[in-house]
Amino acid sequence: MIGTGEAVPDVRVWTSTRDRVGLRELAADAPYLLLFYLFDWSST
Repeated sequence: MIGTGEAVPDVRVWTSTRDRVGLRELAADAPYLLLFYLFDWSST
C-alpha cells in the first residue's frame, strides 16, 4: 500500500482498452483514485 507522501511507483496502467499511461504521469498534477476491476472489458 502506498502511504501519504510516498512516491508513486513508476508502473504502466491501462486507462482504456488500448491506452496505457505511466502512473507518475497521471499523478503529476493531481491526486488520483485507482480502482481495479477483474476482467472489466471482457465479455464474461
